[in-house]
Amino acid sequence: MTIQQCKYVLKVLECGSFNEAAKQLFVAQSSLSVSVKTLEQELGIKIFERSLGGVYLTEEGTEFVRYARQFVELNDFVTGRYKADLTCKHLYLATQHYDFVADIFSKLVNETTDTQYRFSLREMKTYDVIHETENAYCDIGIIAIKSCDTGVMERYLSKKGLVFTPFIKAMPHVFVRKGHPLSQYQRITLSQLREYPSLSYEQGEHSTSFFTEELIGISGDRQVEISDRASLMNVLLATDCYTIGTGIMPSLLNEGRIVSIPLSSDDYYSIGYLTRGDKTLSPLAKEFIGKLHKTVDELQ
Repeated sequence: MTIQQCKYVLKVLECGSFNEAAKQLFVAQSSLSVSVKTLEQELGIKIFERSLGGVYLTEEGTEFVRYARQFVELNDFVTGRYKADLTCKHLYLATQHYDFVADIFSKLVNETTDTQYRFSLREMKTYDVIHETENAYCDIGIIAIKSCDTGVMERYLSKKGLVFTPFIKAMPHVFVRKGHPLSQYQRITLSQLREYPSLSYEQGEHSTSFFTEELIGISGDRQVEISDRASLMNVLLATDCYTIGTGIMPSLLNEGRIVSIPLSSDDYYSIGYLTRGDKTLSPLAKEFIGKLHKTVDELQ
């Protein structure tokens, strides 16, 4: 199996026909068909079924396409990374949804005077942050581990060859819009939250409790899931929804319109960064971690 064959399969799927895929790939249709057929024979599966309306994936083909996409993405990532000028600074970060991480990242970009650099900040689901760090797609991953899940997560990360270094202990806070009925309180209890809709970050198929970003298990009949930080902010501002987080929100996106109120709870978050145990950090990655600690000291 080759990367080229994987790309052929993905193009056929995208175009819905071998004929159109061959045109876009600038290859003969017969060559494309033979390449896919050879791949099917090698794997012992049938990827496509033909019909009058074009082609469609078989059940086996649907599963194979998921792997093919990963192969192609990894190939493109590695090729792009090592074809680039090796003297070019680069920093790739994967993180849960934290304002302060974006702020530190922005400062680092502003302070970099190099004429060439490649920076990447990706806000992702918890499982994906761990996956990106484990497979060296990013230099540093940032997650929070809930106090009740510390043992489980430490064993899970250790098996993946990852080191978790905590840099702040944060107590749970309730985030609501300024003017929300709960915004007048100095401290909030779980029973007070039952009257209002809850907001949480969706975790997709990996929705077990130790992957959720919210410290307290959000329950109730009215639950809303959001995929990104900007959308969560907009929903908080426009509704009586609440969410539970670290209480750290220095971003300019806020402008005082969202308030954080301590939640009565003995639980806490340990927010930290993930690195591979067998990988040495670059000077730029170390600089980012230094800024991380400095910012946390200022916040505290």
